[in-house]
Amino acid sequence: MQNEDLHDEEKNATSGSALKGRHLIIIAVAAVVVGTALYLWNQSRRAAKTEQLGASVVAPVPEGSRTVTLYFGDVADEGLVSETRQVAIGRGFVEQIQQVVGALIAGPERKAVNTIPEGTRLLNVFYDADESILYLDFSAEFVAGHPGGSAAEYFTVSAIIKTVSENFPEVRAVQILVEGSQVSSIAGHVDAYRPLFVRDWR
Repeated sequence: MQNEDLHDEEKNATSGSALKGRHLIIIAVAAVVVGTALYLWNQSRRAAKTEQLGASVVAPVPEGSRTVTLYFGDVADEGLVSETRQVAIGRGFVEQIQQVVGALIAGPERKAVNTIPEGTRLLNVFYDADESILYLDFSAEFVAGHPGGSAAEYFTVSAIIKTVSENFPEVRAVQILVEGSQVSSIAGHVDAYRPLFVRDWR
């Protein structure tokens, strides 16, 4: 009887040890799994942070802005009035011209009259640095949508030349093109076939 009791105690002890061993193995495996998960999570965070930092390094720097002067028609039709505006600096001379003339086409922000016909787009810009002549190529609406009249035509041409010369003093003359071609005039009163010299429009 004592032998059987001893045998049972040994058996229980052995099974208890085995159970404890299994528990230890389970705990060890769980620790490895948790540790691996934490390691991978930490690595992914580092990678994301590195990628973000890299993106911030290669991201383009905002161009900034410059103050420009635009000219629009006076509401009383007595001449032109100036308006100060902030526009992007641009990457080069041609792009700056596009931005300034684009702002002129968009019209005034205060009480004034837009002298550029509605729907007009600036198609292309060319600059002859040797002759200091700026070529502005407008869409067909520049002529087709013009209201006509000598005063209106004068204000349209004057607003363009004054805006350009005020912000780009290196320009000596402006040649107006429509759909890539020279035009005799915009509304029949101002000779626009040849370059318009800034000195004549001051």
